[in-house]
Amino acid sequence: MSQIDVLAVGGIDVDLVLTVPRLPSHDEKVLGELVGRLPGGTVANFACAASRLGLQVTSFSNVGDDEGGRIVIEGFEQFGVDTSLIRVREDTETHFTVILVDPTGERAIVVVPTFRDKYPLDVAAGVLPDTRVMYMMPQDHEQFLALARLAHTHGAEVMIDVEPTVGARRATLERLLAQTDIASFNQDGFKAATGHAPSVEAARELLDWGPHTVVVTRGKAGALAVTRDGSAEHPGFRVSVVDSTGAGDTFNAAFLAATLRGEPLAERLRFANAAAAISVTAMGPRGRLPALDEIETFLETASATTPNT
Repeated sequence: MSQIDVLAVGGIDVDLVLTVPRLPSHDEKVLGELVGRLPGGTVANFACAASRLGLQVTSFSNVGDDEGGRIVIEGFEQFGVDTSLIRVREDTETHFTVILVDPTGERAIVVVPTFRDKYPLDVAAGVLPDTRVMYMMPQDHEQFLALARLAHTHGAEVMIDVEPTVGARRATLERLLAQTDIASFNQDGFKAATGHAPSVEAARELLDWGPHTVVVTRGKAGALAVTRDGSAEHPGFRVSVVDSTGAGDTFNAAFLAATLRGEPLAERLRFANAAAAISVTAMGPRGRLPALDEIETFLETASATTPNT
């Protein structure tokens, strides 16, 4: 196998996407309209966004031997993600989610895992020597730690995405970050894991646990990042939001692409914020994954626009 820029581990599902007049509250019934069964998953969306930006991406994941599995694989192939390491599990249904999207573009998500993912270390060992970065949402902490140690043994860096369901306890987070080089949090994941609202000062404390870079996305408010050499913040851009699903995944892909190009930290945040802003202007987690030239054009025109604060 030729060089892999990103080995994207797991994080796949099929999204049943519905539009609703409003997100229902307790014991409330609303009418929905089916958008479709779309390939999704946090890591999978990241993989497609990264491939769209020119990175060589391989998915190391599991799907069921069903229509959902075929949707996932075809979705990867559409964006040029290598599927040679995807394991098709017989007589198994692929993970799926139910996503409700309201007219503002905000959404509610129900995640339905259908089996326990397994990532054989011998398979990983065969490709990690040719891999630059392993990317994963570490839901299964022990599997993540084993893969991360193996990645570092072979000289690959490790980037993780932390949501509220991942490493929500401080002791758990400390174990994960000890084997992480770049840690990206959404604002809810950061608060759940650290007990603090996102800030440069609170993010900088996490550098002592292992990573050289910590990033926190804050929705419309933009993002912040810290490294051992400095920090940066960038507000969000004003766009017409259709569906915010996958915005954080697109942000992470763009941030990593800019990092691998050697861009300064502030430019990485600006580029990633622009990519995320473009991604929310269409329906579905991959409705509008931007290419490099599209982001550059957006930044040229957005420079005179007052960003969200």
